[in-house]
Amino acid sequence: MNEEEMNEIVIREEAALAFADSREKLLAVLENDHLNMEALSDLEIFELFWATELFPIYSQKSPHTKRAYKQDLDYILRFFVTKTQGVKQLTILNLHEYLKDVHDQYAPRTVKRRNAMLRRFLRFLHINDYHARDLSVQVKDQMKPEPLRREIDFDEMEAIALAFRHTVKQKKHRELLQLRNETMGYLLLTTGMRASELLALQFSHVHETHSINYIEFKGKREKWRRIPLSQKSIHLIDRLKQLMQIEGVTNPYICFNIRTNNNSISYEALRLIAQAASAQLTSQKNSPHWFRRSFITKLLANGISLYEVMNLSGHESITTTNTYLQQLKKSNSNVLPYD
Repeated sequence: MNEEEMNEIVIREEAALAFADSREKLLAVLENDHLNMEALSDLEIFELFWATELFPIYSQKSPHTKRAYKQDLDYILRFFVTKTQGVKQLTILNLHEYLKDVHDQYAPRTVKRRNAMLRRFLRFLHINDYHARDLSVQVKDQMKPEPLRREIDFDEMEAIALAFRHTVKQKKHRELLQLRNETMGYLLLTTGMRASELLALQFSHVHETHSINYIEFKGKREKWRRIPLSQKSIHLIDRLKQLMQIEGVTNPYICFNIRTNNNSISYEALRLIAQAASAQLTSQKNSPHWFRRSFITKLLANGISLYEVMNLSGHESITTTNTYLQQLKKSNSNVLPYD
């Protein structure tokens, strides 16, 4: 075992001990019939909110929801640490500064989501008598116009998907990782899956029949979905399985993590791959979600019905799908491919 690995183990052990100490205090609080949070630090209060309000043990939330909640709560925690005197000493002026910061930095949907998380946190504090006043009523959404969305260049999106394979830098298992990345990019382009759905996709979810090839998986809100696969997608997936066997890599996930046998790569890794591929061809930093937008928009541009697009994309409401259609109508449809 080298020095770097030893240091990593020491760091993990220290973090585990710190978490265990914090967990003991949280468990002591939870043993009472009323949450007495006066003895907890700000960080411990956030952990208690996470464990009891956002993700209690009976909760079943998707990885996508968990990631969004974590991002919003991390933002609020950083704001409290850097710009306030702490959770207990929070003032209305602090809240107004928070509202301005969020409004200035983020798109309307993110603003609304982060404000909702803060309201939920403040309500939690008030209900459990940590704050005498309900400060959540001070957190109000401001009117902010939706930004103009840039038009989707479908040829560009296809080129970016192909460029996924050229983002691999390491030499070990290079050919395998290039093929994995190319498969990920092509699946994003041609299936419209959410990033969380792609990362959870396993080889066992791929079905080949005489009439149709498809993937069937459980997506957002535990909803089963079936999406047809192109012949090229099947070819890439089959090649990937063969090369994994040749190189002795065992993993059920298509987006496999080369370092662990039973995990996929993280969302952050997928995001960085997508951005690196985009940077090779455009000045834009396309996220994995941009491929989903491209897929849904292209289906609508090709005349697929709203109901069919809703089912393929896994939208909960047809209203969401219709939003894409209205955006399409506002754009110059002459530049869209109708092949």
